[in-house]
Amino acid sequence: MSEPIPYLDPLSKALADKIEAGPPIEDLTFEQFRELVEQLQEHTPIPDINRASFTVPFEDGVKTFIFKPKGVSGTLPVILYLHGGGWVAGSVNSYDSICRDLVLQTGCAVVFPEYTLAPEARYPTQQEQCYAALKWVSQHGNSKGLSQELITVVGDSAGGQLTLAVTILASTRTPTIPILLQTIISPVTDTVTSDRETPSGFRFFNGPLFNVPLLRKVIDAYIPKPEDRVSELATPRNISTRHAKLQPPTLIINSAVDFLRDDGKLYGEILQKAGVDCSIFTLHGQLHDTVLFEATRNGPTPRTVIQLIAAKIKNAIAEATTQTKVSTKRRIDEESDNLKGNGTVKGRKRRTRKQ
Repeated sequence: MSEPIPYLDPLSKALADKIEAGPPIEDLTFEQFRELVEQLQEHTPIPDINRASFTVPFEDGVKTFIFKPKGVSGTLPVILYLHGGGWVAGSVNSYDSICRDLVLQTGCAVVFPEYTLAPEARYPTQQEQCYAALKWVSQHGNSKGLSQELITVVGDSAGGQLTLAVTILASTRTPTIPILLQTIISPVTDTVTSDRETPSGFRFFNGPLFNVPLLRKVIDAYIPKPEDRVSELATPRNISTRHAKLQPPTLIINSAVDFLRDDGKLYGEILQKAGVDCSIFTLHGQLHDTVLFEATRNGPTPRTVIQLIAAKIKNAIAEATTQTKVSTKRRIDEESDNLKGNGTVKGRKRRTRKQ
């Protein structure tokens, strides 16, 4: 007896039916897949957001976009957004709505590197380009009104794998780059395709929406050498215990009807066992990455998820800001105590009164 068809909310069901009516998604060429993603993401841009671009100086340059609220000046906290699309598709245009949404709901700037897609570039090019964007923000962000200290990272699907690779690099390379929070949505956490099928990979092998044959195809384009796939940077579920303990607070969003559902759950369990502040959510009635797709993103569940992500980001920034203020006050108090010990405070006060 076959398993019953799982529940999908009306918007997810309509999107699944639309993809099912077309040719098998795994049979599309990469160019056709890119065109499909762009068609699915056609939209009218959300107003009151400025979008500008610059080039991060890394190798041939990484074109990077900055989303900011209109009319806001000063230095803004940063959300580094690393996009999905199976490493072979996706662009700033197809991710325009979710970036604008995050700006509106957090007041942060979103920094969006348009890394080189596979197969035009192979692993580890994409993660090094994304890390270069993060490093540039941490060292030069003030020049573009970006905080160099208040940085969070968000990534979806294949961008979830890139997010985890980048945060591992940020916590293990010198100098380290502190990340306040990482959020991964429907992430890929395992690129080893030979022997580790998950229950959700088995249950939703053929979809709906995306499927295991498509994942295997894009992994072959992204990481053609099987021996490269076992690295923790390629397969985050292979992260060492030592490196897992270094990971920032983490929010993981999975969809119930998604072959990648258990990728996120299993990685979250690794972080929780390592003592990381990691929350794991599975969305009932949702397809893969419904917070992204124009056909589904305005449904009640995706809207609530974006609100949750925004709230977590704002809370992480507020806590970091408070800690900085406390540390600054403690340092000033210590300096004042030292001056008192040297007998110089009275002299300073007298000079101030004379002025």
